[in-house]
Amino acid sequence: MLKFYSTFLTFVLLFTLSCKEEQKKSDEYTDLLLGIPQAQIDSIRKAEDSKQVFLKKASYEIDSANSVELMVPVSNYITEHSYSTSNIHLTDPQNVSETNNDFAGVSIQNDFTNNNSGEDVLIGKSDNPDIFPVSDIKKFNEPEKILHEDKNSLLYIDSFGHKKLYYRQYVPASKTYYLYVAEVPKYDSEKLQYASLFSIYNKAKHLLSFDKEAQPENLIWEKVKPSISEVELKNYSTYYNSLQKELKFFLKDNDSVEIKKDHFDLYLYRDKGHSQKAFDQTTAIADSNFSGLFEDLPFENRLRSGYFSGKYDREDTFTFIKKLSSTSILVSAKEDNGYINDNTGYFIISSIKTPKGQFYLISRTNRDGNDVTALMNDYFSKHLKI
Repeated sequence: MLKFYSTFLTFVLLFTLSCKEEQKKSDEYTDLLLGIPQAQIDSIRKAEDSKQVFLKKASYEIDSANSVELMVPVSNYITEHSYSTSNIHLTDPQNVSETNNDFAGVSIQNDFTNNNSGEDVLIGKSDNPDIFPVSDIKKFNEPEKILHEDKNSLLYIDSFGHKKLYYRQYVPASKTYYLYVAEVPKYDSEKLQYASLFSIYNKAKHLLSFDKEAQPENLIWEKVKPSISEVELKNYSTYYNSLQKELKFFLKDNDSVEIKKDHFDLYLYRDKGHSQKAFDQTTAIADSNFSGLFEDLPFENRLRSGYFSGKYDREDTFTFIKKLSSTSILVSAKEDNGYINDNTGYFIISSIKTPKGQFYLISRTNRDGNDVTALMNDYFSKHLKI
């Protein structure tokens, strides 16, 4: 009997040690998969959850008969959805007959995604309010580590370490479902990946918050900056820091530097003549309430030969719209092409006076002069940083 108990105790001890070893391996794998401690992940999520949102209504024409309106952060916009970019299985990938593409889709982009943000919104009609449930997403995608789950959302890490999001909304009145699917790019920093994931999650939750559109008086950079995603803010800072260095150390005489992306541009230049005469063209344009042709601007300038070169001719229209601040004005330009279609472009011109001379920063903007680029340009013109 004693021998039996001794053998039994040995078995229990070995089994316990084996379980502990398996648990240790499991914990090590989880730690490896997460990349950073859970406490840091929780802290990042809390920080993202606490951010105030600044939203705008964005419209996109899917086809001649259908368009969609969504609420997105003021720094984002909607583009065409590419079905090849879908990164989450909504149905069984092994069963072709179950594949359902009976929906419209759009992509959510920002100034740095180059039309490949990995964020898509799929929109369709159904009488079933529980269509594409989270349980199916788990079944067909096999998450390796679930970060958050509830009835309508799933945030997880797959077996390749990709951080993904699924968020569903259903509007009973129109029997319309909205599926936000996203995969976070593999940034070098794990913290940046988690910040991006939870930022997208907050974005998804406000997709239909039409009552929370940002009011114009709140659209100043000091207020909007804390709401910008860490990834976007890091990229913006890189570009404006570059402008600051150019202004302080390199731009002389009539030198210029241009940064151009698909949806925003920055053109900084020094005007030698204006520097010598202590002349500010933004003040002159505003005071004269100028509206006329480029060639009729009543002072020497490098507008048409600089930023607007290749965009507009001497005979095209240049119009002052309004002062945005003590350093920035909103103007428009329009081609005189004889067509009725409105081809008006809107631009912010910011004056930067420094001991090194008179500089101007010009960018495209919206008709109100309050998109994120305009807010940053105006702030930069006063502080040489964002």
